[in-house]
Amino acid sequence: MMKPVATVSRLGAAILIAGFALLLWPSLVVFAAASIIGSAIGLVVLYVSIDGRDQTRISWLLATALLLAYDGGSISTYLSASSPQEFAILTKDRPIELISSALALVHIICGLLLLIGRLERPATAAILDSTADNWFSLLLACGGLGLIALGYAFGDLGYMGIQTDAAGRISVIGAAASLVEGPLAGVAGYLAARGRQPLSRLFYAMVVTLVTLAVVPTGRRAILLVLLIATIGFALGGGLRRLSLGHKVAAIAIGGLFAYVTSSYFFALRLATWELGNTAALSDQLWLGLDFMLSPSLKERFNTLFYDNVRERTFVLGYLSDLISAVGSSGPLYGDALEYYLRLCIPSALDPNKDQIIAYQMVETLVHPKLGLPVIDEANTILTDGVTDFGLAGALLYTSGLVVLMRGAISAIQRIGSPITVMFGTFTVISLVLKPELTLDEYLVPLRNLAAFIPLMWIAEALPSLSRRSPPGATSAGPRKLPGHKLPGQWPLRSGR
Repeated sequence: MMKPVATVSRLGAAILIAGFALLLWPSLVVFAAASIIGSAIGLVVLYVSIDGRDQTRISWLLATALLLAYDGGSISTYLSASSPQEFAILTKDRPIELISSALALVHIICGLLLLIGRLERPATAAILDSTADNWFSLLLACGGLGLIALGYAFGDLGYMGIQTDAAGRISVIGAAASLVEGPLAGVAGYLAARGRQPLSRLFYAMVVTLVTLAVVPTGRRAILLVLLIATIGFALGGGLRRLSLGHKVAAIAIGGLFAYVTSSYFFALRLATWELGNTAALSDQLWLGLDFMLSPSLKERFNTLFYDNVRERTFVLGYLSDLISAVGSSGPLYGDALEYYLRLCIPSALDPNKDQIIAYQMVETLVHPKLGLPVIDEANTILTDGVTDFGLAGALLYTSGLVVLMRGAISAIQRIGSPITVMFGTFTVISLVLKPELTLDEYLVPLRNLAAFIPLMWIAEALPSLSRRSPPGATSAGPRKLPGHKLPGQWPLRSGR
């Protein structure tokens, strides 16, 4: 049986070949074939990363996220078109040579990520079989759900996630509640597989369900991400290995149906927001959204708008191709976007002029006039940030830099000896990497917040152990480890393999 690392390396080579084919033979047929290949490889690498337990690598996950976003979106748009002419309309008449070169850039960078991933230490190896449920995991689950509930109660969370005030700032509760959603689902998924008692496993399964329902107003990608992170946690806890193939297929079918229903409901919320306005109460938006889905008189309108939305919004490659064209004509911005993102990460107390940065509201307001593009919200990724600042080379530079940053964050987190805290931090980084449509500041700000969150979690988890009396045999020089004895808070002993 082929080893996962060798399999992914071969897939990396295949995606590179598909990328060069797009450059050499830019045509609709090659574009569609390359999109299918990229989407399939993204799904295979995702499966390997989940099912392999100790095969989860940051570079592989980032490549997977980019492939599913760009290739998956492209093939979805292609299949939605009834003819080449309609495909051209859906892609806004962008030349096939331009979108082929953009997809080639995605393939080349993702191929390199898959190839170099074999040199990376797995991100989740340190938390395999690390712990079972305990008092702190229960505290984290209840505290996390309570924090999310407070976010909605105070209006800090709502439609499309975190809510801002009139000045464009977000509250501490909103930032913290948004931060815990993904990792809480991962920890709960892990403990649902590792729980000591059936009641405990049921409790953590309910936590996953509640977190998933809580992110429904945030967006369709947020729903899929929470389900995916929970699945990764469940797999790391050994849950998937105990399931037969039939059970896995049934779980995928149930999860897919759940994701489809909740994603449809999110779109209904979008329609409700259009009807009621952004200032309407979330409860009113929720009820009207339910009417859009269930009312016979509104059902036809809802289905038509939902279908049109799926067809038009999946082609995220269009913005990357527009940036490649614009930068080719006017030149890159040589760090303007990077400076903007870095200043967004600096707390307002340390930057008296931060209001000038917040006033832009989105990076497109700053960079599009300089590139000759219309100022509208677009589908940003780490690739678009790189192309904006330093052209095609910038896409590779920013992507590789992000891998190094995220891998470094995991290495720093996993130096802590408190298993639940380590698990939470690791899942936070993984959830960020699996979000393709993020700008650079949307990676940096959560990491900044996590740097403040992790020490508090570590103290809360470790303090009871530190406050206990030393075990028998301890001396003034420190506790003496007895054979086979595990001190409180340490990782369990594991036999070598």
